[in-house]
Amino acid sequence: MCPPVTGMSCGAHDIGYMFLGEVALGREYHITVYEPSLKQPSPGFDSVIARGHTEPVPTQDTKLELDGQRVVVPQGQPMPCPEFSSSSFFQSEYLIYQESQCRLRYLLEVRL
Repeated sequence: MCPPVTGMSCGAHDIGYMFLGEVALGREYHITVYEPSLKQPSPGFDSVIARGHTEPVPTQDTKLELDGQRVVVPQGQPMPCPEFSSSSFFQSEYLIYQESQCRLRYLLEVRL
């Protein structure tokens, strides 16, 4: 399944931009410590998952089918992940390095 990613960036005049992108993670390389020199996944991997202290409750995920592919949209409130309590990341982050691994699905402009 390809998880979507969301983000928000604030522009001028209290206008924000939110996006939802469909991401192909492939083979995931997991880290719990910040590695500033990491410019690409380790050989044999397609993406990096920085495992954080919290993640959305997976039982509240929404599963969709887009263009014949099953995708998961996290919907739950953040919950602690005890197995990653010593991680240097607060929330889990998904990193991809090839533009072809992401398809922008929605882009919203919101006034803050």
